[in-house]
Amino acid sequence: MAQTVVGLFDSTEEAQRVKNALISKGFTAQDITVVARNAGAAEGRTGSTTDTSDEGIGEKISRFFRSLTGGDTADERYYTEGLSRGGAVVAVTVPDDRADDTADLLDSYGAKDVEERKASPSTTSPAASTSSAGSSTHAGTRTPTGTGQEQVSIPVVEEELKVGKRQVQRGGVRVYSHVVERPVEADVQLREEHVRVERRPVDRPATEADLNAIREETIELTETVEEPVVGKTTRVVEEVKVGKEASERKETIRDTVRRTEVEVEETGGGTGRSYRDDEEYFRNDFQTNYARSGGTYDRYSPAYEYGYKLGSDPRYRSSDWSSVESQARTDWASRGHGTWDEFKDAIRRGWDRVRGR
Repeated sequence: MAQTVVGLFDSTEEAQRVKNALISKGFTAQDITVVARNAGAAEGRTGSTTDTSDEGIGEKISRFFRSLTGGDTADERYYTEGLSRGGAVVAVTVPDDRADDTADLLDSYGAKDVEERKASPSTTSPAASTSSAGSSTHAGTRTPTGTGQEQVSIPVVEEELKVGKRQVQRGGVRVYSHVVERPVEADVQLREEHVRVERRPVDRPATEADLNAIREETIELTETVEEPVVGKTTRVVEEVKVGKEASERKETIRDTVRRTEVEVEETGGGTGRSYRDDEEYFRNDFQTNYARSGGTYDRYSPAYEYGYKLGSDPRYRSSDWSSVESQARTDWASRGHGTWDEFKDAIRRGWDRVRGR
């Protein structure tokens, strides 16, 4: 069954922004109607403009809101007055299970609280009010389009662990190159020549050679010395290479996530019994089958109770254990009470106990 969630907003522009936001969240344009006083303000379900201009405005508004409110004249007057003061109405057709969420969504965008304003005799102009619609549980009006049966939806909310990664700097290397000087020493052998003149007294007869040497003659001898010559050569004696290398490691992230658990316990009719009525039976079963392993009853109690509630669930009244075991295994794993293999026998005993087997 479908329902229509309706919200009144202060202006056409605000209503159009809400419509665009709904479409971005997965609603289809065909399921959203925006009703405004000025033509061209918004598109209705068929993609055309819902025009509430002065000509025929009373009949058009009445016909539209009668289709939503089922003939509730108080609601009709409320919306009509809001439109006459420049406001706009957003109507969204949704399945039953999305009605509450959609109403909360309209509430978050500033929809006016219909029930609260109708109950307040001093509030006659919804569009002129400056109060927030957030004081209401649901700002929109939800009207069933089927049989009109009232239903309450309890959402089951579960967190999921999502692990990503990012780059962070954790230090590095900076390499500088500069010139330094240091003193060095080297030994070299140097040769020097010196002219030595020696005069000695001699007394002997002159020879033919001595007689031929009687003439003018000049003899020159040159002294030589070696001096050190300093030169430098440049050689590459070492290389410093700077680079990066990457490696990968696997890290296990451990955290906790939360989940809403909805437990259904019969308060009348049926067998009239609950898990607490059979708790003594389960304590005895624990002592017989698990106490010797060193565990505690508090550790196994959630498994007994889970199996007991499975067996009491009206959805599985005509089912046997083999047909529900696979689904039970998945649901149990999400509860975080331990592995299925460890507790499946205790869960089965809870199932069998409530089934009377």
